[in-house]
Amino acid sequence: MKPHSLFNKYVLTITLCIGTGFGFSAFAGSINFEANSTSEIILLAAAKTDTPKQPRTNFGQSSKLVKSIQEGLSKQGYFLGSIDGVYGPETERAIRAYQKSSGLPVDGKPSESLASNLETGGKVGELLKKLELAQKKSMKKAELALLSRPETRNLIQGKIDDISTAKHNWDECIKKPTPRCLLIEASIAVKEIEKPEMRNWALGEILVAQAKAGLAKDAMNSTRLIHDPQLIIVALRNIAKSQAGAGRHAEAMEAVDIIPDINSQIEAYISITEIMARRGETKLSGETAEHLLEFLGKVKDPLTKVNIRSRLAVIFYGSGEKARSKKNMDNALYIARKINDVHLREKAMRHVASAMAETGEPERALELIKGAKNGAGDVPVLMAAATGHALSGKTDVALSTADAIEAVRYRALVLSKIAAYQAGAGMTSDAGDTLEKATEAAKTIRFPFAKAYAFSRIALSYNDVGISAGDDENLLNKSLDMADLVSDSRLRAHIIWAISDERKRAQSKYFDVAHEKAIDATSDIKSSLSRVWMLCDVAETRAGKGDLEGAWSLYDEAKTEALQIIHPWGRSRALAKVAITLTDLASKTTDE
Repeated sequence: MKPHSLFNKYVLTITLCIGTGFGFSAFAGSINFEANSTSEIILLAAAKTDTPKQPRTNFGQSSKLVKSIQEGLSKQGYFLGSIDGVYGPETERAIRAYQKSSGLPVDGKPSESLASNLETGGKVGELLKKLELAQKKSMKKAELALLSRPETRNLIQGKIDDISTAKHNWDECIKKPTPRCLLIEASIAVKEIEKPEMRNWALGEILVAQAKAGLAKDAMNSTRLIHDPQLIIVALRNIAKSQAGAGRHAEAMEAVDIIPDINSQIEAYISITEIMARRGETKLSGETAEHLLEFLGKVKDPLTKVNIRSRLAVIFYGSGEKARSKKNMDNALYIARKINDVHLREKAMRHVASAMAETGEPERALELIKGAKNGAGDVPVLMAAATGHALSGKTDVALSTADAIEAVRYRALVLSKIAAYQAGAGMTSDAGDTLEKATEAAKTIRFPFAKAYAFSRIALSYNDVGISAGDDENLLNKSLDMADLVSDSRLRAHIIWAISDERKRAQSKYFDVAHEKAIDATSDIKSSLSRVWMLCDVAETRAGKGDLEGAWSLYDEAKTEALQIIHPWGRSRALAKVAITLTDLASKTTDE
């Protein structure tokens, strides 16, 4: 995700699927046209609109074309004369000024392409003004929310206790690094980042690392350095999630309770509940969920209520609390059915149906979305239903459901999952056929990252099938071939390390082949920051699966690489990532 600010870069996006941003994201398929000025946007938006050259208009001549151009120039502040359609010196000067500022060939002459450019540019300008106004209103709302509570008021008014000014011996830190000394160095690097949006991004990652390391005071001080009140609220949410991820339930709840925005607070509660459920902390997860239900009375939007209840149903189901899961599911369905607006009701029903598919009721989920008008919205339900059928052993039904998914990027992902379930059930031949179908689907995906991600999942599934088939060398080669199709070098290396580590755990005689391939893939990553990130991710995965020796080995590589980065943007983010991994590995080593 590339950072940008409305005030120094404009982005026109044609959104093709849902995404989200700032420090946590889901895949967004979109086409972005970026420009550093309104003029460049106008050029982009008006691209390919040129028409054959028009007959020249001489001074004194009047035409509808000239009048249209005068109107466009007037709206954008270039023409102050009478809009009479007469081409004269004043109109020529205005055209020249516009052409020069927009990077167009400067001739001062009216033309159809110029009129089209002005019309498009005017519409874009109006859109940008609306977006800027909306952004200012949103920032003001966030600021007022922060000011409304004493716990958050000092985040935008209080004195900043800058961690980067703390006593710090870098030479000592290199010899014996701790999360705090690494993060102090990261904070020092942040101060050298010139662009505010880039600095805010790095600060967001630093404060998450500080919170995970138990440095709550440092994290709050880092939050004070973020000057966008909207991002401060996001930062508070990330601090709460990091505390939960580190197993500090009380601190996580304290952090979420001071978030002044009700929607951000609810989202944080749900995330914390999901984190605790994944950690196996069933009792704490249930307590947090119950606390969250108290907020539902403050929520006005029924669609939001349905979404919350549906997600809680999935959380309780995963925690083994079937009765509480059913209660929330029934409540979500009741609210959804009472929504009068047809479009919103269908959307709410899809939330419920997805939750049903994830809680062992895929048939009921598919029945619920029958007759819905917007088929594109059925994708999450179909994916969850297909996975649910495969998990319950109904692979034929799962494959049939997967075939109903029109979007190939999602169909490929579901098929790779089904293949893994087939392999686990001993159906290795069928799993191979399913992966062939997944591969064919992946080859037709248009968006590069979506395509790379699909190939990465297929590669992992081929490896799983190969191990299940008795250490099959041919399937290992297919797995590595699929990994080679992953265009993103960091993702490709990550996947090959995962293949290698799974082979090691399975005591495969072909482990060395995969291991050497992983080393080569790592050296192919050109960005030092990307290498650090990838090595840390694999180290954390290894630690989670009990391979602490292997985890520390990759951490040492990542740390060495991070220490050599000089550029402040890369250095601050790399050191923050290394600090997170150090915290994670130290915690798991202590537990043992």
